[in-house]
Amino acid sequence: MLEPQKRVSIYDLVRPPAGFAIDALVACTYSASLDTVLSLPAAMLADLPAMSKRRPGIFTAVELAALRRVCDRTLIFCQGGAIHPAEYLPPAIIEAERMVHEVKAPMGGVFHPKLWVIRFVDSTKERALLRIAILSRNLTADRSWDLGIVFDSRGTPGPRKANDLATLLRVLPSWCARPLDRARGKLIEDLAHNVEAARWRLPDGLGAMTFHTLGSEAGRRWVQPKSDRLAVISPFLRSPALRQLAASSTEPIILVSRADALEQCWGAARDGFARQAVLATPDDPALPEKAGELHGKALIWQTGKRARMAVGSMNATSAAMGGRNVEFMVSFDCTGALGDAGIEALLDRRSLGALLEDFEPPEPTDGKPVPFDDRPARAALWDAKLHIACAASDNGWRIALAPDGRVDPALPALLPDLRFRPATLAGNRTAGCGSALVAGERATFPGTLELSEITGFTVFEADGPDGLISFTLNLEVRGVDEEERRRAALRALLPDRQHFAEFLRILLGDFAALEGLAMERVADGVPVIWRAAGQPGLLELLIRCATDDPERLASIRQTLESLSPEDLDAVAPEDFTALWSSVMRAASLPK
Repeated sequence: MLEPQKRVSIYDLVRPPAGFAIDALVACTYSASLDTVLSLPAAMLADLPAMSKRRPGIFTAVELAALRRVCDRTLIFCQGGAIHPAEYLPPAIIEAERMVHEVKAPMGGVFHPKLWVIRFVDSTKERALLRIAILSRNLTADRSWDLGIVFDSRGTPGPRKANDLATLLRVLPSWCARPLDRARGKLIEDLAHNVEAARWRLPDGLGAMTFHTLGSEAGRRWVQPKSDRLAVISPFLRSPALRQLAASSTEPIILVSRADALEQCWGAARDGFARQAVLATPDDPALPEKAGELHGKALIWQTGKRARMAVGSMNATSAAMGGRNVEFMVSFDCTGALGDAGIEALLDRRSLGALLEDFEPPEPTDGKPVPFDDRPARAALWDAKLHIACAASDNGWRIALAPDGRVDPALPALLPDLRFRPATLAGNRTAGCGSALVAGERATFPGTLELSEITGFTVFEADGPDGLISFTLNLEVRGVDEEERRRAALRALLPDRQHFAEFLRILLGDFAALEGLAMERVADGVPVIWRAAGQPGLLELLIRCATDDPERLASIRQTLESLSPEDLDAVAPEDFTALWSSVMRAASLPK
């Protein structure tokens, strides 16, 4: 339990059990990196090392097909203004616009849960399995040390019983910047029903589990139970919250945090807890960068011989514990996992104790400057209800940033020299926008864009007192049809027959053949064969899809219609059109 040598990547979370395939995913996170979002669908569909991480500057037809397969069944909810920008984003980022949903916490704090709800189905779709991950980690490539718990449902569902996880799922749509469409709203409701009926298979030694949603409405806060002994793990601290936690226990034995957080709250930490510690993480020779900081959050308390633990997103701060932020935690009995040693088992060298180092505050100085907090500025921009206005011209498309709501007059002071750019463009192509927005006017982007470059993901940059401020908003795009933009992105990523072959095989579900296909390139870009050794041919895949999943075949038809006859002839094999028409007739679908 809390074994630092046992590590799980976010890609491990989405790999289905044997005989199952992923059907739906809802992820909640404070921040999200667009690079990580783009790499996630490939990991959801195939356990291939080459697909587990997108290389900067490269986005293939394989990854585009993966995005197209999962984007309608994947919802990522994050704090408004907390999307991290990324370099070299491809036109395919348009597919992720429908996946990423920015939300606003109802009680005035931030949206902070780190939660994954995944549904798997077997090949016949007669059985479903749920996987829940309650984490401290955001959907980013950050190297911090996080912790969490992952567990699956078991057997057949039982009677439905209300719980805080289903409650959180149901209220998510009401917090979104833009309304969810009917299909995604139904998906959320279906998953809430599944969660209420699920029976969970917990890791060995754990039991009596309870979900906790904080900050979803007034009064939803954390009340720490009374205990004999208490251990707190939290990277961010506030003195009132530490005093509240320490007062709940007869013996608060240890507080584990970051050095800067302990230094800022040293009085409450020293007076409230017998020991104060930080992580002393070993250097990884394979990763020469600085070792990651603590980011895990947990409370462990013991009364008599019984011990309980809570893990999730909540820091030891008043905003988190008091219900201002939206947080998600899970608590469970961990008496069996800890054994007779109780909380002391966590401090053993075979557990978390191997990485703990006592903290001593440095000598007092004149005081460190408080880092600039740009979150109010981001919130002010988000509240302006911006959108991207598009207009066709003779040599491309012109775009402008336009506000639908009131823009805070203090915006230029909050975000000096504010500028913007579509996330598909290089960082040196930006346009100023602060003065125009404050005046209630549109901020026009200079020059023209290709249709495939237009995206709602808009990068904002400003010159803050501590350096560059950079973040992304997912804005509504007006003036051009979304399907037209998706078709343009598709054409940009299918330049030859090899890419078309890989793209079509992924859409048809032939993930196992990808590694072989990737090696079948010749000088002119034409694949040597249309199937890897031992893998089904294209005709077989089409017939199988027509028989087992006609809805998928209809979706593929819509995708192929995005290409003009000339574009399709240029990238498809000579006999493909006749083969496709035959399969459509056999499946009783219009060509």
